[in-house]
Amino acid sequence: ARMNGTARSNDTLITVLITPENSPINMSPWYAFQLWADHPQDIYLKLIYPEDASHRYHPKVSWDGKDWLALDSARFQVSTMVKEDEPVEKDVTMKLSIGPDTLWVAAQELITNEHVDQWMHGLESRSYVTRDTIGYSHEGRPVSLLRIGESDDLRMIMVISRQHPPEVPGFMAMQAFVETLSAPTKLAEAFRSTYSTYVVPLANPDGVYHGHWRHNRGGIDLNRDWEDFNQPETIAIRDFMKERTSSTGGKFYFGVDFHSTIEDIYYTIGPELEGNMPGLVPKLIEASAREFPDYTPNIKPRSEEEAQITSTSFLFFEFGAEALTYEVGD
Repeated sequence: ARMNGTARSNDTLITVLITPENSPINMSPWYAFQLWADHPQDIYLKLIYPEDASHRYHPKVSWDGKDWLALDSARFQVSTMVKEDEPVEKDVTMKLSIGPDTLWVAAQELITNEHVDQWMHGLESRSYVTRDTIGYSHEGRPVSLLRIGESDDLRMIMVISRQHPPEVPGFMAMQAFVETLSAPTKLAEAFRSTYSTYVVPLANPDGVYHGHWRHNRGGIDLNRDWEDFNQPETIAIRDFMKERTSSTGGKFYFGVDFHSTIEDIYYTIGPELEGNMPGLVPKLIEASAREFPDYTPNIKPRSEEEAQITSTSFLFFEFGAEALTYEVGD
């Protein structure tokens, strides 16, 4: 993914150029590739980025594409540059041991479209989980939806993930959340009898397929398209939610969009604004904080005056859902 040029610089050094799908773009340099050789040997592989981009993800390696380990720091060297008076990581050189067996190298664990499809299929085996297609991407890939619950849809929850392709930790957090709601426990059963949870696990299927840094196949950051709705993926989610509330007379009480970035962040709606269940998000964050010793949540509320272009703002201002963007630290 995103290998835009390779050169064998000398006998042991391969240089790889990695550029974004289009620009301007929020810099989240992503990469994933395989290496092998006719006989065992050590090579050096250097990742270089455009001038305005810096390195972000510590390389992970795998021998099967399933189990991943962070590359040993002794085999990893980053060059730095000064940007706005701060040192930033720039180009990266790795020492890799390769041979006839394939070595996988990636910015994050690979969770591909196929992996997501398999995960959804596994959940479908439960009687209270159903799957539907609510739209299609630019390249015709389905925007899939899971429904979890056995209620009358008068009380609903919306869950979104993977608007930004590389944000794998956010997807993993979404998985844990959804699997807890789908579990055969008494608490989950009671919840499902009252609330219907709707999940879009892969909001940007084209971007994930192509290994994009940030955008969909239309060259747009989907999490900036929740006001103008120029992209088929955001249109599909919007139209589904409107249809649900119209046909059932129900309400969305909570909406959460899972992402990941350099640090944990809760992007919330301003505490002075009240939706369908006032106080839900602060209570949720406070309860989460009690689970971890010496943990202070990093909360960044959005005010009513800010541009309503993100999913969180849309969920709140359009449907009254108490909304949250949960950014999991890389």
